[in-house]
Amino acid sequence: MIRSISSPILLAFALALVSLSSPVFGQEEGVLPCGQNKAQAEFDGVYPQSKEGRRLSEEATRNAANAILERGANDDEVYIIPVVFHVIHDNGPENISTEQILDAMEVLNEDFRKLNADTGQIVAGFVDIAADVDIEFRLAKRDPEGNCHSGINRIEDELTYDGSNEMKQIINWPRNSYMNVYVAANAGGAAGYTNYPSEWGANTDGIVLKHDYVGSIGTSNAYRSRTLTHECGHWLNLPHLWGSSNNPNEEDNCDVDDGVEDTPLCLGSPVGFCDLERATCGSLDNVQNYMEYSYCSKMYTTGQRARMRSALNSNVADRNQLWTDQNIEDTGVLEDELLCRAAFTVDRVEVCLGEALAFTDESFFGVTEWAWDFGDGVTFSGTDAGIHQNPVHVFETSGEFEVYLTVSNSTGSVTSDDPVVIQVLSDGALSGPVQEGFEVSEGPWSEGQWSVQSDGGQPWQIRENSAFSGSRSLYVRNRQNEGGEITRVTSSTFNAEGLASLMIGYKYAYSHRTTEITDDRLKLQVSKDCGETWNTRQFHRGLTDLPTAPDHGGNFYPSGEDEWTGHIEEVTNDVYFVPNLRLRFEFESKGGNNVFIDDINIYGVDSLGNILDLESVDTELSFGISAFPNPSSGEVTVDARWAGSSANLLVRDAAGRLERAVPLLGDGGRRTTLNGLSQGVHLLELNANGRREVLRLIVTD
Repeated sequence: MIRSISSPILLAFALALVSLSSPVFGQEEGVLPCGQNKAQAEFDGVYPQSKEGRRLSEEATRNAANAILERGANDDEVYIIPVVFHVIHDNGPENISTEQILDAMEVLNEDFRKLNADTGQIVAGFVDIAADVDIEFRLAKRDPEGNCHSGINRIEDELTYDGSNEMKQIINWPRNSYMNVYVAANAGGAAGYTNYPSEWGANTDGIVLKHDYVGSIGTSNAYRSRTLTHECGHWLNLPHLWGSSNNPNEEDNCDVDDGVEDTPLCLGSPVGFCDLERATCGSLDNVQNYMEYSYCSKMYTTGQRARMRSALNSNVADRNQLWTDQNIEDTGVLEDELLCRAAFTVDRVEVCLGEALAFTDESFFGVTEWAWDFGDGVTFSGTDAGIHQNPVHVFETSGEFEVYLTVSNSTGSVTSDDPVVIQVLSDGALSGPVQEGFEVSEGPWSEGQWSVQSDGGQPWQIRENSAFSGSRSLYVRNRQNEGGEITRVTSSTFNAEGLASLMIGYKYAYSHRTTEITDDRLKLQVSKDCGETWNTRQFHRGLTDLPTAPDHGGNFYPSGEDEWTGHIEEVTNDVYFVPNLRLRFEFESKGGNNVFIDDINIYGVDSLGNILDLESVDTELSFGISAFPNPSSGEVTVDARWAGSSANLLVRDAAGRLERAVPLLGDGGRRTTLNGLSQGVHLLELNANGRREVLRLIVTD
């Protein structure tokens, strides 16, 4: 590195300029440009030999780089590096398109080969040392077993929000054959990070990128497009220009060397500060360098080229095996684009009638014709990529449909191995009111109108001989979970058109373990768009209202009604009054005891307060009373259900003395509001057709 002395006046002026700098275009607030320093510190903490090894080998690294510089024009071999992208996603925007990945590869290769269009903007002081690094990156065409592959893996996992080394354990191809690049929703709070080459930690070797810093299109943009170029520099043993820290613009950075002779000593540009005349350590800063934070990067230097190429000639981290003839052959990066696989993705696999589904072709390689069979009698084929490659299809009938894709070119054709199964739900598959007790041959569960989804751990399942009423309930054997697992039980569609309000009632039971209080979570969620998005309506937590019974040392199974409680949720927002409303119960384990739900009731109320469609329900199931809120502060809404034309609601005090008598007129059900109730315990009694039910109501201050 060129060394010089900075003057205090010049340094003060440079620091003053920073305060006048404009906002960072394209830089997300709170996201660091690079997390290499933090990641390296964590890595060195796990492998302390790594830091000492870098210190001991630094002289040899510089000598090797100098030897490359001395060869000059004779060092002209183009090193080809096989690359595999692992897109770790949760079906969100982090599941970036193949086009965005290809764009990122194009930007990366242009930068390393000095083919980027903005080289003409490099300032005069550095034009002569701006380097073609003679390194190219190619997506792998074969996996570690030699099978045909696109070079892109897509894996659904919630560790995308973590982005740490733990996420890398999901998948990691051998580092002596591939450069592993991970795309995730989070990259440790940074735009990206990686580690310097090391003899240790082979299963953590790779680059992690936040999805919106990949390439220049899709979720990213041109201002963020050099993140992969920057991290590849670290991956090939380049520090930041101000040294191995994440702290540019500090006064003592002028005393720190980056191990490269032709990069001037500098403080380092603050994030997004692109001052092309900046001179912080007595000479012009190389602000446009890819290892800066200026966000106007355009070049590597000849010295950086030599240092990176020396890393590729070192056995540290197996970098010298990546570009060998044998590995190029094994990874298939130079193979002709022979058609070998038909594959596709779809934005959803469960929709309602009339909803459009977007299909995306993921076949490879060299496809020129597409033929889609949607399984509903509709086929779609042609050679126009803009029309036939990624079609949108609307299913006009409900049911299950198997979708296949056949792709072709001049060498032949291939059909997708396994179909993608699309479930198309009809509107109003659940007729109201819904009364679900999970009993044999009774209710929507027995008709297959509920589905269970689990992200690891124990799922929702039937429990025999544990119920609030009847003999069965739905439960999660949470005692077997470690914590962090999520399971959901989702309904089919409910026709809520024309309602004034929708009532969702249910019973639940839960207990802590005797050894620990945990914050397990039970949520009631509703969807107005057939399950595409969800809104949480009720959230029961282990630290507040989820426990209903004393702590249990073993597996908790509720022993009676007193170990259950209930909730009634009223939905009044008319955006939910659609023909394909869906609801689900989501349980997130935090390592507590078993959880149960039973006696789910879903019914609508019209603008007059009438409970709709109750006359169609079996008499034995249609009688009941509920009140909310309970406990109440003196005003309570009561829903009464009965078969017939009239009923009576009696309000008594705790001693049984009659306080009020309210006649209920209607055909099958009625809602009424009670005001001015005194503090204490009240008994609400419903009488109709010789039947009686009593509900305990508590009124607080």
